[in-house]
Amino acid sequence: MRFADGRTGAGAAWAYGALYRCSMQRALDEVHGSDGVLFGRSGWSGQQAVGITWGGDQASDFWSLRALVVATLTAAASGFSNWSHDVGGYLGQRLVDRCPSELLLRWAWFGALTPLMQAHGRFPQEAWTYDPGTLAIYREAVLLHERLVPYVRAAAATAARCGLPIVRPLCLMDPADSRGFELADAYGYGPSLWVAPILEEGARERDVPLPRGTWIDFWTGERVEGGSEIVAAAPQDRIPVYVRDGALLLTYPAAQVASGLGNVPEGERPLEATLWGEPRCGRATARLADGTRVRWRDGEWSAPRGRLVSFARR
Repeated sequence: MRFADGRTGAGAAWAYGALYRCSMQRALDEVHGSDGVLFGRSGWSGQQAVGITWGGDQASDFWSLRALVVATLTAAASGFSNWSHDVGGYLGQRLVDRCPSELLLRWAWFGALTPLMQAHGRFPQEAWTYDPGTLAIYREAVLLHERLVPYVRAAAATAARCGLPIVRPLCLMDPADSRGFELADAYGYGPSLWVAPILEEGARERDVPLPRGTWIDFWTGERVEGGSEIVAAAPQDRIPVYVRDGALLLTYPAAQVASGLGNVPEGERPLEATLWGEPRCGRATARLADGTRVRWRDGEWSAPRGRLVSFARR
């Protein structure tokens, strides 16, 4: 067997995945214009430029979740920014039953802090098929993911410009940190967040290795110094997340997300600007993928005219 250009299978092996993706993307564009989104399950360096890659068909167990987090970090280090996975796993528990509630929630929180949050599996793992408590926590994870869409889109624009992925292993965030090439269970998310998924069954706390610098607990507002490990509480209704001191985060307001954003154009949606801690030199700026800029300088906020923005400090 040979390709149309004369290459053998062995000769075209490394090119095949990209050829396939480009062919499928071209077909999508011909039918759907710019609205078609391509998913690919396999690939290697060079194929991150086309479509979204997701982590394949995991079983529904904590070992698979741990392996998926490692895969997420290594994919990011290989240049893959648009990354996804099946919340709760695809193959089920021991391949014969649906994902247990505890694992589903831990996976959902991890999914909430990866670029594309999706749920897909062989068994009935929709959140509304579980008990009301599980559904309520799952809803909070989805709410967080959707609120962060402006922040993630801005990080995706950075990836398109320079290749720095949305998920950022410590070795990319701080190459001088000797822990960077050993750390496989925590990661940076965009320029300002640090995430530590819960990967052990029954865990209610975990050791979190923080990058150097000052960080602020997303849930409590507590300031902590990085460069070492801290112990973080990990109830089922949250995931350890930290915000870099001085960061300006632009998100959608929770109430707007909960009520549905509808078909309002991205550039017209209301925003919530939150300044975390004290920025260096007394100023901070955040720019979104649609070009919106919000600034804080010497105690004063500025935002584009006509854009509804609420302001807060943590």
